[in-house]
Amino acid sequence: MPFPDCCRCLVFAVLIQLWFGSASFAGLAPENVAVVVNADSPASVAVADEYVKLRGIPAANVIALSKLSHIEQMPVDKFREEILGPVLKTIEGRGLSPQIDCIAYSADLPTAIHVESDIGQQKLPRTLTPVASINGLTFLHRLTMVRDIHYLDLNANLYARRVVANSADSQWKPDELQTYAEAIRRLDEESARRRPRQEEQPVDALWPANDKALFAAVDALIELKRAHPQSSDLLYNLACALASIDRPTEAVATLKDAVRAGWWDHRHAARDPDLRSLRDLPEFKPLLDEMKSLTFEMQPACGFRAEAGWLPNGEPTEPQGGARYLLSTVLAVTAGRGNSVEDALASLRRSAAADGTKPTGTVYFLRNGDIRSTTREWAFEAAAKRLKALGVNAVIEDGVLPQQKTDVAGAVIGIADFDWPKSGSSMLPGAIVEHLTSFGGVMTTGSGQTPLTEFLRHGAAGSSGTVTEPFALQAKFPNAFLHVHYASGCSLAEAFYQSVTGPYQLLIVGDPLCAPWRKQLTVTVDGLAADKPFHGKIALSPKADSPDGLRANEFSLYIDGLRVETIKPGSEFILDTTRLADGSHTITILACGNDLIETIGRWTAFVTIRNGAK
Repeated sequence: MPFPDCCRCLVFAVLIQLWFGSASFAGLAPENVAVVVNADSPASVAVADEYVKLRGIPAANVIALSKLSHIEQMPVDKFREEILGPVLKTIEGRGLSPQIDCIAYSADLPTAIHVESDIGQQKLPRTLTPVASINGLTFLHRLTMVRDIHYLDLNANLYARRVVANSADSQWKPDELQTYAEAIRRLDEESARRRPRQEEQPVDALWPANDKALFAAVDALIELKRAHPQSSDLLYNLACALASIDRPTEAVATLKDAVRAGWWDHRHAARDPDLRSLRDLPEFKPLLDEMKSLTFEMQPACGFRAEAGWLPNGEPTEPQGGARYLLSTVLAVTAGRGNSVEDALASLRRSAAADGTKPTGTVYFLRNGDIRSTTREWAFEAAAKRLKALGVNAVIEDGVLPQQKTDVAGAVIGIADFDWPKSGSSMLPGAIVEHLTSFGGVMTTGSGQTPLTEFLRHGAAGSSGTVTEPFALQAKFPNAFLHVHYASGCSLAEAFYQSVTGPYQLLIVGDPLCAPWRKQLTVTVDGLAADKPFHGKIALSPKADSPDGLRANEFSLYIDGLRVETIKPGSEFILDTTRLADGSHTITILACGNDLIETIGRWTAFVTIRNGAK
């Protein structure tokens, strides 16, 4: 199939010479990233050009779009037609689908996508506002492309790391997952529909006994409980449903079961409107106190592969056996409330230089009593403890911004407006600093509240914010474990998506490959001399070494950016150069480490092939 006219490879000039080099990356390498550029925008081309040079992105991984109808906001149908559809088709057409894990958008591409046409007449909870981010819909591309509005779900991201329950749940079957999702959707819809009346009516009048939708949802959850009696999430949601239909005795008993199974989120339970009818019961406060006493752990950080399917328990599986995604970030925003092109380029340079530096700074978790702060405080203590175990200092303190600190390696902030220069603090290269607020990701001028780009302007490698009013829902924002995943050695893109379960509205801006805490995996290759052109067959024997104790699980060979073969350690690649045109070529070998992050070691050579007449 020919490529659409709007898609073409944007080739950047490089000096081809015989050169060997080795580098390490987190779970992503340059060969795994596709860069999308607006070819009609000088700013977009400048940002993409610089990023490709900094990171060594193969030319075939660069996709140029032209004649876009919008560059700040766009309807979802146009987004599929002009951007996401052509990008995915181009990746497939160039044979890159098996290796692309991330799509990075350059400047001057629409950051906000209006999805009203996908929703149509469906009644949704008011918290599922109909504007999505470009990278959120790209991450959820398999749903986006078929107009499946489950991309709005707050648990749509199964790659996200989840709390490890104190009691082990059994494996869920696909039909059980579908039943559970539909029951929760019914409950959410009914709760949203009735909530405006809750302040005006007594509790016992909220849920009429003939409410068929609610009773159907309750029956479904009760049936699921028989198969999954240790699922704390299921038990908690069932307790909410029982409370909603005025069955308080059963609701309290089920809530007790949820706590025994590991439900620990006392803040959520205390303000959950579905449990409103239980708040005055004598058993309710002791249950909240019991939740407070529970501790929890988060699933460990892991690398990302678009080829993998992801199960509801956060584990990877065969491609056909689970949900599949594509990591995505925006490299820079230069329109509206964005930064200058010069600032954007400087930010990308700092990010690239931060790789593997293992900064000795501090991650700050700020508390200030604002709902923008309290929404994420549940994870502060656990995340800080885990960071310290990784050797990264972490501080929980009261305030809006870190004050007079010169060691900001990361920060979780919850405030609408801020003035970073007045704080007297400075960020270390590679820092992720972001704030939970309504319009931090709204890039059009006159939107109010300080935009995420202010953090980037003052040194952050990455930041995020929602592209419309999200309501203070943790699921739409990265939780505090964002910094744990990052400090574990993940790339910026992996760290973000492991920390947000409902990413459809979250605009993530920054270098997806940035990995300050990545481990080192060095690749060497025997069989390639550096003093002459090559011809015939060449045996390439890769090896990997690591001061961090890593070993290679496998090696992959790339020719001019395209993956052609994968082998196990101890084997060798036989490169038949007669299959290549005479001239300059790039040979790359990636080693995939045996750690959970799947740290990548990269060896590259620019060589000359000469099989024709001398």
